[in-house]
Amino acid sequence: MAYFYAYAPEGRSMALADLVAIAGIRWTVEEDFANGKDAVGLDHTQARRYRSWRRHIVLAMAALALLSVIASLDRRDHPAPVLPASPTDKAPADFGQIALTVTEARRLFQLFTNLLRDLPAALAANRMAFHLQWSTWRRRHQARARWHHYKRRLTDLD
Repeated sequence: MAYFYAYAPEGRSMALADLVAIAGIRWTVEEDFANGKDAVGLDHTQARRYRSWRRHIVLAMAALALLSVIASLDRRDHPAPVLPASPTDKAPADFGQIALTVTEARRLFQLFTNLLRDLPAALAANRMAFHLQWSTWRRRHQARARWHHYKRRLTDLD
């Protein structure tokens, strides 16, 4: 709390709600940085000069922005998740699938780029279809696992 009080604007009182909001923003920034390190190699540089470091950071952040936009567009058009309302709910016939994540978008983008570069067009299209089906299966499996985890949590609360 001392950190947030030390940098409060002069003459402004800081309520606990304000401190929680500031801490929440800081957590979002930390999470975005960690995601950038995992998804686009934000920390994979050994640059010795500022110009090299800046080029790497700009390219990594542009890649992360592109992947984030792709994932957010999918999330915007994605239906709400199917979740249990009580511990006695029966499993639905269709759990749906989770929305596209930044990491999954990166994986598919990288796969498709490599396939188009390395294979003839007909074979690349066939392999792309396979990877899209696998991604759909995986995201459906994650939705099923999420439903059962939520049900288990509801059971533990009772």
